[in-house]
Amino acid sequence: MNRQVVNLNLKLYDHDLVVLTWGNASIIDRKINKVYIKPSGVNVYDLKTENVSVVDLDGNLLSGKKPSVDVQTHLELYKGFDNITTVIHTHSLYCTVFAQLQEDIPCLGTTHADYFYGSIPVVDNLDSDLIINDYEKNTGIGIVKYFNENNINPMDIPAALVPRHGVFAWGANPTTAFENAFVAEHVAKMAYMQRQYDCIAEPIDQTLLDKHFLRKHGSTKYYGQ
Repeated sequence: MNRQVVNLNLKLYDHDLVVLTWGNASIIDRKINKVYIKPSGVNVYDLKTENVSVVDLDGNLLSGKKPSVDVQTHLELYKGFDNITTVIHTHSLYCTVFAQLQEDIPCLGTTHADYFYGSIPVVDNLDSDLIINDYEKNTGIGIVKYFNENNINPMDIPAALVPRHGVFAWGANPTTAFENAFVAEHVAKMAYMQRQYDCIAEPIDQTLLDKHFLRKHGSTKYYGQ
């Protein structure tokens, strides 16, 4: 598991989703409820397998270096979303632009619809007390609460923007979580570029959204081997 975490964090750098130490990825072993995550402030190219942080679901450090400051957000996502095993957090450029604008990334075309069943939402702002006290934990709670209150299936929309902050993406395994983080950034860039034209960017037609998402993810999916 330690090697998987190192490789996943390296992949984020290699695909320009993370610069400096602005991001982290984790994987949970649900059989033993241990979470493996990048250590705090460590450049991924200096990261060794033995230094990967291992924590329990209460955030207690079991081995490795001090975990990412975002570890409590990861833990709340694992607690709130039962079907995920991997969480990725980045400050990738275009996702962060939308997060700072406090705007959803709209679903404008089929590239987006192949991975996300609608807009990637920006969740609610935290009030001052929630920021001052247990900020990272409350960030995770806020994401889960937003999805629950708005009846969003986290496997249909496997990413969320945190206001003024960045993006969290997740998946049932490391490969899909990485793809979701990568595609979120890609479609954010396309949406941003489309906004530069003097026109109104209308959301994708619901029928076309259904066709592209469900042919890949629905119970009657027919994409792939």
